[in-house]
Amino acid sequence: MHNRKIALGAFAAMSLAAASSAHAAAFTDEAAWRAAVGNVYALETWDTGTTPVFSDVGAVANLGIRFLPFDDGTLPTVQPYQFTGGVPRSGPNNLLNDRDYSLPARGPINVVPLSGADFLFGLGMWNVGGDDQLSLTFYDGGGAVIETVTSAISSGFFGIVNSSGAVRAQVNFVEGNGYAPTDDWQTAARGTFDPGPGIPEPATWAMMIIGFGAAGSMIRRRKAVVA
Repeated sequence: MHNRKIALGAFAAMSLAAASSAHAAAFTDEAAWRAAVGNVYALETWDTGTTPVFSDVGAVANLGIRFLPFDDGTLPTVQPYQFTGGVPRSGPNNLLNDRDYSLPARGPINVVPLSGADFLFGLGMWNVGGDDQLSLTFYDGGGAVIETVTSAISSGFFGIVNSSGAVRAQVNFVEGNGYAPTDDWQTAARGTFDPGPGIPEPATWAMMIIGFGAAGSMIRRRKAVVA
């Protein structure tokens, strides 16, 4: 019985350490986000033939993601800056949460992995609305928030990297009129990025040492009683 308790204690210590090694981080610097995914990512500028201007955007194979419909059944669309306004980033077009330039647009943008068996390990983009502030949130399979990051007002990069993977991401509005172009979407999804095994951080190593130390003490006490 005592040996079983020792084994369970050691297992609990290892499980806690493994869980602690998974982490999420928020970024407002594009170079730092790219470094966090090992500079292995996919990029969509919405200026290529695969995403023609004025087209609805559902699945985006090169990003490994799929956009969910808005409440009214429509999808985000590729729109030219000359019609949407904003702060141009990399080309003539951007991704808009609307189709007919009506306010307050069609609501938050929700994204899931292209494959239901996949995860989002990293997602980043540019807020190019000119007068809006956006947020990006990662969710786990139970709908709980993993991490959230808020963009700068007007224009700026914002992204998240999560070593354990998210099942859904949402781009929402913090400030502004709900009509917000985004550009230069970048993903780190399975097939474009391998997060590798989790590497415990110093605090995790400390918990492991404490757990195995307690197990060792139990073993020594058990031997003393037997003797």
